[in-house]
Amino acid sequence: MKDKLIIFDMDNTILQSRIDFPLMTREVTKIMLAHGLDKYCHHSVATRMVEFTNSADYDEKVAEEIWQKVAEVEAEGLDQAVLEPGAIEALDYLGQYAELAVLSNNTDSAIGDNLNRLGISPYLTFVAGRNSVPNLKPSPDGMLFVKSQYPTITLANTLTIGDAMIDAQAAEAAGIGFVAYNRSRMENWAEWNIVPLLQLTQWDKEACDLIRELWQ
Repeated sequence: MKDKLIIFDMDNTILQSRIDFPLMTREVTKIMLAHGLDKYCHHSVATRMVEFTNSADYDEKVAEEIWQKVAEVEAEGLDQAVLEPGAIEALDYLGQYAELAVLSNNTDSAIGDNLNRLGISPYLTFVAGRNSVPNLKPSPDGMLFVKSQYPTITLANTLTIGDAMIDAQAAEAAGIGFVAYNRSRMENWAEWNIVPLLQLTQWDKEACDLIRELWQ
């Protein structure tokens, strides 16, 4: 086992997602409002589901209804997903120096299907989705779960790379360094008072070398 670990987000990080997140938000909001859960509707779907799941309002049937709708929107979008330009080459290069894993808020089956379809799976040593972890990002649970699969690798030698605020929040809560990748989807990091270790906009050798330099 190598002595370094990179935990990648999937959507808009190593593949270009076609998931209609605004539609997902609208559909989840409809369900929540119908059940009087409007106090959770001021956040992203992931954040509101973490809060709802860990609240006194939690209702398993409502959660199942929400997740069914989320899965429908995800499936339609992921079927159209393509690789981020240069992603395979970047994974091949970085995999020479670090263990590579994926942590996504998508279902485990959807992640596996798409990583296999796009030829990414051979470069990864571990993959986890929302079926594998107690709470979604921005909770640190998933980060810590993935990290636990590599007990000899230190937190200092672990990085996560993602495109969204929830990736950064999960990394910070887990004590893991965060690198931003924003090409297909933009994020205003200043708005969230987040300062990524790096802000990458493309996958090329220069970007990979910048990541490696974080460990030097």
